[in-house]
Amino acid sequence: MKTISWALLLCMPIWAWAQVQDCETLTDNDDKAMCAATQQKATRFCDAMSNTDKQMLCMAKVQPNSYTCEKIKASGLRSECLLHVKKVQSAAIYTNPSNKKP
Repeated sequence: MKTISWALLLCMPIWAWAQVQDCETLTDNDDKAMCAATQQKATRFCDAMSNTDKQMLCMAKVQPNSYTCEKIKASGLRSECLLHVKKVQSAAIYTNPSNKKP
């Protein structure tokens, strides 16, 4: 039993013990704004972003809405935004497995 416990402990990802990231330790102002916005779920931090596309991505991450992603001009950021919104929306829809048996 002890061996199984150690094996499970070693298999746990390191991020399971990680604390919430301190946004002030980040060096880039855009990263700080994104970090603060996502942690506090507040779009006001997105206003500090230096780039309009990054600002829209930040807003989409705080309030998952694909409409915001369509305002992004950079194709890479737009696809990242849409992927994030898709993940969040599908997680909200499929959180509870169906109790129906086949």
